[in-house]
Amino acid sequence: MLIPRKGSLNNVMYVNEPFWTVDTMFYAIPKYIGAARYVYEFLHEKDLASMNAGSAVPSMTTDILNNLQMPIPSQEALSVFDNQVESLFRDQKQNSIEGGRLVQLRDALLPKLMSGEIDVSKVDITRPNNHLCVYV
Repeated sequence: MLIPRKGSLNNVMYVNEPFWTVDTMFYAIPKYIGAARYVYEFLHEKDLASMNAGSAVPSMTTDILNNLQMPIPSQEALSVFDNQVESLFRDQKQNSIEGGRLVQLRDALLPKLMSGEIDVSKVDITRPNNHLCVYV
């Protein structure tokens, strides 16, 4: 669980792999199975930016975070919750990976299209996806 200390205070992140953090982030390691996703969802719904303690740069403090009132479910309820949302988090991560690949593909193809290195003059745009058709 990564919580911004400076800057974009609403950019709370759930991380389930080794990571490096910077001094502008708080991080929390869950004591119970399922707690991290629960806390992430709880904080993600909060408008942390409205709790800004800074003047020039948006800032979060541990005092503000420690004073948040959060319902604490039983360990069994946390486990049930975690099992229910696990596939959503997995899909979100996979979508993020795929989005990154699409960005790389766009960045590789766009300059070639703009320079004419790739010729698309014979592409029939009157029939979208006609390249997917099988002709017999």
